[in-house]
Amino acid sequence: MRWFFLFLFLTFFINESSLSQSKVKLPARFSSHVSQELKPFFTPSEGQIEDLLKGEVISVGKVTTPAPKQQEMFLFVSGVHPRNCERAMRKLSLYENYSSYMDFIKSSSYNETTQKFTFTIDHFLLPFPMVVSFKIPRIKQEGHYPFTFDNGFLKDLKGTIVVHEVDKNCLLGLKADWQGPETKIPNMVFGTFIQTVGKLGLEHLIRVSIF
Repeated sequence: MRWFFLFLFLTFFINESSLSQSKVKLPARFSSHVSQELKPFFTPSEGQIEDLLKGEVISVGKVTTPAPKQQEMFLFVSGVHPRNCERAMRKLSLYENYSSYMDFIKSSSYNETTQKFTFTIDHFLLPFPMVVSFKIPRIKQEGHYPFTFDNGFLKDLKGTIVVHEVDKNCLLGLKADWQGPETKIPNMVFGTFIQTVGKLGLEHLIRVSIF
């Protein structure tokens, strides 16, 4: 029953927080452009493409049990930043500052030499803090940037960050896949949590990097 109430809280949190998202509005003619760019990583529905063009952040999180004592996770998050990619990434590439950008990131650091980005996620809905670390360059221009979590809660998670210019705006996306030992978090709660964190995280990053 406790997990059920947490699920209701998370669903409410998504709906309430999304109302404050800064919006862009791209013409419908960019639908195929956006769809083609995201297709290698995720195939958004027609409604999701419409939401992206209206400046909404879309987030899809799923957690399943592929085998006994195993969990499998999928996450896809995308949104359109109202500035071009060069301007957007000036602040978004400052990974060491992410703990000041988002409350649920308790610490963040970046090693310029090794390109190692390490951060800790902690939230009262989690049974324990998540410490993750992966190698990624400072992203300052368009491109596809693969990464893998080296250690921590989701060790061996593989993902790709998408940065792509669309009509003087910047299409941002993240896809992540993971399979590993069963966690202490039920599938429904785990999936809802990552979907919520993905959505709120990108919405907030867009807001703090507009100026």
